[in-house]
Amino acid sequence: MGDKEHIGRVNTRIAAGFEKIEKKLAQARSLVELFEMLLEEVEFQFQVPFVWLTLVDNAKSAPVIEALQSSEFLKERLNLVSPVDFREIFAHALRPILVNGNLTRYFRLFPANRKYFVRSLALVPFKINEEIWGSWNNGDNSPNRYLPEMETTFLQKFNRVFSQRLTHLFQAGKFK
Repeated sequence: MGDKEHIGRVNTRIAAGFEKIEKKLAQARSLVELFEMLLEEVEFQFQVPFVWLTLVDNAKSAPVIEALQSSEFLKERLNLVSPVDFREIFAHALRPILVNGNLTRYFRLFPANRKYFVRSLALVPFKINEEIWGSWNNGDNSPNRYLPEMETTFLQKFNRVFSQRLTHLFQAGKFK
């Protein structure tokens, strides 16, 4: 099998995985359900060992944070950061960040009460009402899982759909 064939098969699997997740997320009736489904499905569809959320801690996000902290599943996988810290990491990136070296600067995105042994990360900022509110983060103990030079087209496409669903539920006031 040639490189193009292999890449084609990998891309087909990735696209199919995101399509399955999109269909599942369309059933979410609240922000809590949406985030629970996102983390569970990313873990399942792509065998990602560590998936968690980081939210910007400010007055606007307070009701969302409160709702997410009511979930036993999410409160263990949730971290809050200041707007300054978040902007420092995602300064120029409205797109996913893939990294597999010098992870120290990203540690502030990790939940304090959970320990992850990661050697590569995919950090995906999400929006509500066209404003970045946080990121969902994928970590792997393999340094080759997420490489900076990898293509993120499927991840970006999925994230647009995810952010639209987030905005819809937020505007409808469906937090829990």
